[in-house]
Amino acid sequence: KQWYQRRVAITAGHHLSKLTNDRIQSALEERKRAVYTRQHETWALPIYGNFSEREKLMQGYREHLKSQMEEKSWKKRQEFNTSLNSSRRSWEETQKAIAADNQAEIVKRQNRRLFRDENKKMMEEQLALKKYSQLNEKEQERRLIKLDPINWSRTLR
Repeated sequence: KQWYQRRVAITAGHHLSKLTNDRIQSALEERKRAVYTRQHETWALPIYGNFSEREKLMQGYREHLKSQMEEKSWKKRQEFNTSLNSSRRSWEETQKAIAADNQAEIVKRQNRRLFRDENKKMMEEQLALKKYSQLNEKEQERRLIKLDPINWSRTLR
């Protein structure tokens, strides 16, 4: 039984490879036909006449090709100039944005510095006022103690 299965598998594989070879062969023939028809469809009459007539015709072809080449190079130059201008504009806009950001940062720093200085001044004034008020209180206590050293708050009677 194993021998039979093996024989069937080999036969089936051979049959598949034959189908594949037929497909390859038909595709190759189809390509050959396409190349042949392409070559014969592009056939044109040869140029007859004397040398000057042929030269005039060829001169026309050359001028036409030159004009096409010049037009193509002009378009490339225009595209290059357009892209160059575009990149310059974007670079300038980027530089303006960077300068604006830097200026905004400078203004922000100045505002922070001003705020810090004002806070410092305000805290120093509060501290000075607190010291002055403490000194006044101590001075008043000293005067009261001098006047009545024992019972200056008048709690003892």
